[in-house]
Amino acid sequence: MVREDKEVSASNDIAAGPSGDPRNRRCQPRYAVNEDSILLLVSHGLSLQSHILDLSLDGCRLSTRERYTAGTRTRVEVTFKVNGIAFRFLGIVQWTDGKHLLGIHFVEMISRRREQLAEVICEMEAVAAATAAKAAAEREDAELEHQAEIEVGDTEDTELLGDLALAEEQMKIEEVARCLEQVRAKELANWEAQQWAEIQELEQRAEVPRTVDKLASIGRAPVKRDRRAQERHTVDTAATILLVKVGSRLSGRIVDLSLNGCRIHCDERFPVGVYTRVETEFRLEGLPFRLGGVDPGRP
Repeated sequence: MVREDKEVSASNDIAAGPSGDPRNRRCQPRYAVNEDSILLLVSHGLSLQSHILDLSLDGCRLSTRERYTAGTRTRVEVTFKVNGIAFRFLGIVQWTDGKHLLGIHFVEMISRRREQLAEVICEMEAVAAATAAKAAAEREDAELEHQAEIEVGDTEDTELLGDLALAEEQMKIEEVARCLEQVRAKELANWEAQQWAEIQELEQRAEVPRTVDKLASIGRAPVKRDRRAQERHTVDTAATILLVKVGSRLSGRIVDLSLNGCRIHCDERFPVGVYTRVETEFRLEGLPFRLGGVDPGRP
């Protein structure tokens, strides 16, 4: 009995330690167990149905179905089965929460049973290590997959931003092109309006001398209007007039031709005034010609 008391005292010292909380002073690593067990209170002769929660070489943690009220330092016997092997150990209650949980320290364990328990715990340790390694691998795979998703998402975002920037730049270019086109169209319209105004002004100014000439010519013999130095020859061929300053083209037909010039009947109204620089393109006797000149006005 003295030996047993010494073992119990030593077990209490190992389990509780100087800080006071026996559950945090375990000498052996514990492994989670989920097995039914029977707790026998030796001095009371009372059995309690319980459930073993974790196990080590030195003891175990139980949860009783009924409230445990016997307190600590109570001598008990625990019966349970792990990995198909049945065990029955004597122990001392080291701590209790006053309800259903209690911690037990094994005592008077023979060598053979301790070796059997050690083998079972080694198996549990291997399973726990394999489970932890598998969980770590799964976490690593999940992290790699998550990182890959982030990288793919970043790549897609970068491509999307690039596409948006390209589309925005294209829209800016198109907007600038439309503005330039509108400006050019406005400038051309203003130029055409100015040219038309000049033509009308010139016609109004020329109307007075023509009227005076008509009045002066009344009662006189008709005067020949053609005072050209070179003889003109009647021709009929297509011609194109290029307005050099404007860069536009007019189509028509040559009515007569000389070494110094020609007379052209345009398909449209001639939009500029006299002495406007032009170039004339036409073909005569199968030969192409492109000659520069000015509009001298009406003959």
